[in-house]
Amino acid sequence: MLSLIMAPLNKNYKIARVKSLAGKDITESHLANLGFVKGAIIRVVNENDGNLIVSIKDARVAIGKDIAKKIFVEEM
Repeated sequence: MLSLIMAPLNKNYKIARVKSLAGKDITESHLANLGFVKGAIIRVVNENDGNLIVSIKDARVAIGKDIAKKIFVEEM
């Protein structure tokens, strides 16, 4: 299991868990609404200074490096 920020580009991964974001329930529920839930398939499309563009559920989403560090994935 590795942090999403360390995942190589253009390789499919499965979300293993989304770590608590220090009392920010709104952020966690927003991520869940975007599809960042356990078992979802995710692919890092682009990386710029630690910030990521990921493909999840047929959509592309930009996330900051602080949030990407809290998403843990595993190889499929």
